[in-house]
Amino acid sequence: MAKKVSIVIPIYNVDGFLERCLTSVKEQSYTFFEVLLIDDGSTDNSNKICNEFVKNDDRFIYIYQKNAGVSAARNNGIRNAYGDYITFVDGDDFLEENHIEKMVNGFFKAELVISGRKNVTEKGVQEIFQSNEELFFNRGNLVKQILKLGIVYSFPWNKMYKKKILDENSLHFDESLDYGEDLVFNIQYALLIHESVLITSSTYNYVYRESSASNHMNEDSLRKRVTDLLSIKKTIQILPSNFMKEKTFLNKRIVVEGARYIRLMYVYNFSATDINFYKKVVENSYKLIKNSLSNKEKIIYYGNLKMPKTMNFISKLKNIKN
Repeated sequence: MAKKVSIVIPIYNVDGFLERCLTSVKEQSYTFFEVLLIDDGSTDNSNKICNEFVKNDDRFIYIYQKNAGVSAARNNGIRNAYGDYITFVDGDDFLEENHIEKMVNGFFKAELVISGRKNVTEKGVQEIFQSNEELFFNRGNLVKQILKLGIVYSFPWNKMYKKKILDENSLHFDESLDYGEDLVFNIQYALLIHESVLITSSTYNYVYRESSASNHMNEDSLRKRVTDLLSIKKTIQILPSNFMKEKTFLNKRIVVEGARYIRLMYVYNFSATDINFYKKVVENSYKLIKNSLSNKEKIIYYGNLKMPKTMNFISKLKNIKN
């Protein structure tokens, strides 16, 4: 008996890309699916595009919510999904015709299926991330793969999950986190399963936009981006004691990335309350892993925390030279 797939698409002001995305979903070779179009308060023509697909294909379901962020949109999709499997697609990305079929076939062997991807720019395909053979990961190896840059990583959109596992464990995205919520979600899922598979394909097309707000740091984006430290901290707390190497790796991320965030928080004149809150998170991690840091890393760490504006000036000079 065929398994039903729930495809959740969070949508926020992507009318320039949305028709291509939805058309690629509509034309999938695997046809037993529902598409949950979660409109996160779009103010452009996204809702009109969605309604055209809903009108012409009863597999498409439109759900509007007041703007609450991508995590809230994905959670809304999870709550309303009735498929055996669930996957996520961003509204500005698109799929190859056999994407869903290949992912579903992977469940004969695993409890989580992961696909490769293509990074697509306005000029065409920039990079292809895929494996030449199917790779199976046990729980420990999956955690390692999620934490490092590569094919698996912590994206939710290159993965397909068993809906039953989400429901039985009340697994959802943490809506208090603007960044890193996908890391927490995937680590939680990984700790619940025994085996996952990375299939041999790059059927997900991730559209990389240079103009995207997520690619440019300013005061508003920093306020969201710094919550990544809380995501990493939560991941450390979730991981069992036998993942000490992974905990050390994540604490180092908090120190290195966090010190840079603290520097920028000073530059953008964040409140002392906000700075001190995140500084404590960074300092606590530093105490745990300072012996594993190089002298250069320690100097940069102290410079960012003690002389933020000087370090910011040095950083700008380096960027000009490069």
